[in-house]
Amino acid sequence: MSIWIHADALPDPPPVGCRISLGEGGTPLIRSRSIGPSLNAENLYFKLETSNPTGSFKDRFAAAAISHLVADSAPICLGCSSGNTGAALAAYSAAVGLPCVLAIVDSAPQAKLRQMQIYGAKLVRVKGFGTDAMVTDEVTKRLEALADKLKTTVQISAFCHSPKGMAGLQSLPIELVESGVEFEHVFSPAGAGGLTLAVARGFLGTRTSPRVHCVQPEGNDTIATRLRQGFETAAACECTTEISGLQVANVMDGTETVKACRASGGTGFTVPDDFVFEVQARLAREEGVFAEPAGAVAVAGAVTAIRKGEVDPGQRVACLVTGSGFKDSASQDRILSSSPDCSRVDTFDAFEDIVMSHLGS
Repeated sequence: MSIWIHADALPDPPPVGCRISLGEGGTPLIRSRSIGPSLNAENLYFKLETSNPTGSFKDRFAAAAISHLVADSAPICLGCSSGNTGAALAAYSAAVGLPCVLAIVDSAPQAKLRQMQIYGAKLVRVKGFGTDAMVTDEVTKRLEALADKLKTTVQISAFCHSPKGMAGLQSLPIELVESGVEFEHVFSPAGAGGLTLAVARGFLGTRTSPRVHCVQPEGNDTIATRLRQGFETAAACECTTEISGLQVANVMDGTETVKACRASGGTGFTVPDDFVFEVQARLAREEGVFAEPAGAVAVAGAVTAIRKGEVDPGQRVACLVTGSGFKDSASQDRILSSSPDCSRVDTFDAFEDIVMSHLGS
């Protein structure tokens, strides 16, 4: 699979000979077997971006971004990341032999840093980057100045910085349209808002027009409440959430996301971190879907909306599950903290006793 099968529907695609792919896109769409039915919502679906080559939706971004760098004969991939963007950029850079240097959000999970390094990227942590709006603005401005000096473009997963790369994300809503399920609601997680904006834009001109809802952690509420309360703009905030990947205190694509979601008929939802962790565990243990916390945010938003009566449980709802839980060791430890350690026995009879006790026999 490749996002380039949809090249004609994407804005400003790179020349055919420069299009790079590692098999991104074409991700599974599955119907909920437990969480949905528990809410009498028989048409709750999950779009599993976890199955992309590096484990997140950011591979769609990197495929487009690196293809454009190749087309421009850029000497280096220079970017920034809290995890998933960096892993994707590192992998696609490796595929074309392009050096990759990334400024890293101070709180990025170690497992994501290792993934970037495995692909050969050079990483530099910047204190306060991602969580402090002033520091983030300064780092971003200096990255863009350095990129200009090096005759490349800085890769930041936001339309306001990297529109050519972000265009790759618009392949996702096209796939939802082609699934044959006519969705009435799509729930998307947001940090800076770029994915949600890409999804809302990607439905334009298609045969379907679902309401696109923006879901954010309460501790990074730059867009969702502003959208819900009727404001025309997003607003910077003090970032306190522990949800890695959605720690973006700056506006970035926020204002455009407010406009696009409102135009679709969508609204904003905020969810507390503890509820996100609860939904993450339920996805794993009831649905067989292991998402990182950020990947469970859209589902948490949909559950909230249905419980509040803001979405009819009989309607068709898609939730974007954006990244794999295997990227975040802290979230693995959190889920496993309530599980007994692996048992060790000396005989198979003892093993059989454990099996029978587990069955309640």
